[in-house]
Amino acid sequence: MNRIRMIAVVLALFACGAAAGAIEKTSDLVRRDAPKGISETFYACIDKADYGTIAIAACLTAEKHVQDARLNRSYKALLGKLDGKGREQLVDAERAWLAFRGKSGGLESTLWGSEIVSNLEVAQRDMFRVCERANTLDDYLSLVSDM
Repeated sequence: MNRIRMIAVVLALFACGAAAGAIEKTSDLVRRDAPKGISETFYACIDKADYGTIAIAACLTAEKHVQDARLNRSYKALLGKLDGKGREQLVDAERAWLAFRGKSGGLESTLWGSEIVSNLEVAQRDMFRVCERANTLDDYLSLVSDM
């Protein structure tokens, strides 16, 4: 709820014509909570969106595709380096993560509600989850590659 209030306050300040220098860029607010691996293209898109909800939603969707592609590349590369039990465990772990992701998203949708700002928060959290999973798979890939 604090995040919704923060976004609402930022939007209200912007709508009231507060000086641009007094308000942080939208991307600065997002960066605070973002995992490593989020693209600079996303942050530039968020700033260009200038608090427009449709534009922000488009930025989130585009970055989710980037992160999903990154996750899939890492998963396939890791799958190719494992055999037997390791391969089976990776597949099981990925299925469990997908279930966790779906259940977390469902819970967050319930908790945050259906307001536009809430939908953006849920979408951002999901995109962050995909990025974090891609980071984890990259770490595993580095570990296997060093063996």
